[in-house]
Amino acid sequence: MKEVYDALNAFLEDGSIVGMGSGSTIGGYIPYMKEHVDRHNLDIAFIPTSRKTESQLKEHGLKVVHHAEQMPVTIDGADQFDTSLMVVKGGGGSLLREKQVGYFSDHIVIIAHQNKKVDDFSGIAVPVEINAYLYEMTIGTIEKALGAETKMRMGPQGLFVTDNGNHIVDCTFNGPLDMDDIHNNLIAIPGVVETGIFNRKVSHIYSFDDQGAHQEYKKDI
Repeated sequence: MKEVYDALNAFLEDGSIVGMGSGSTIGGYIPYMKEHVDRHNLDIAFIPTSRKTESQLKEHGLKVVHHAEQMPVTIDGADQFDTSLMVVKGGGGSLLREKQVGYFSDHIVIIAHQNKKVDDFSGIAVPVEINAYLYEMTIGTIEKALGAETKMRMGPQGLFVTDNGNHIVDCTFNGPLDMDDIHNNLIAIPGVVETGIFNRKVSHIYSFDDQGAHQEYKKDI
């Protein structure tokens, strides 16, 4: 993991504000990043994509802010990705804030295990954040209009509730898929707040395996 973490650290610029993603992979990276920041005496603040990430950053003595005039990069994880740098996120339920922070960044850098790489997204559950009001009708429209198989995300006390007070419905699509079209059709439905399809701003994906080997996928944005 050292080589992958070092590659991520190369995106940390002194005096900048950096978006920091969510999930277990990012949780593992934060302590290593903290050492890099301290070793090089970097003045960096972070915009977190979830309350959990905010807590992790603060626990390591890293500065957290919630506004930036400019954000050069967001570093985040992924649930699935392909070699064209299409990414699906939201398994942890933080997709809206992840999408917001990524959107306001110049570009997004992803770190993910190699087993998250897919040839296509057919049969892959795509998380969709929906407003709690009339959520059953929203789900019915998703099923009828897009032919999706849906499953409501559950939490320990019933329906899963995001940091934003919304619910998550996991939507599965089959057959040849145009992920851009799926995102556009979903977001056009009133009640759909955001989708877990990250089809913009991803410039690099660093994947790793259990032996420590890694591979980089990148494109200009």
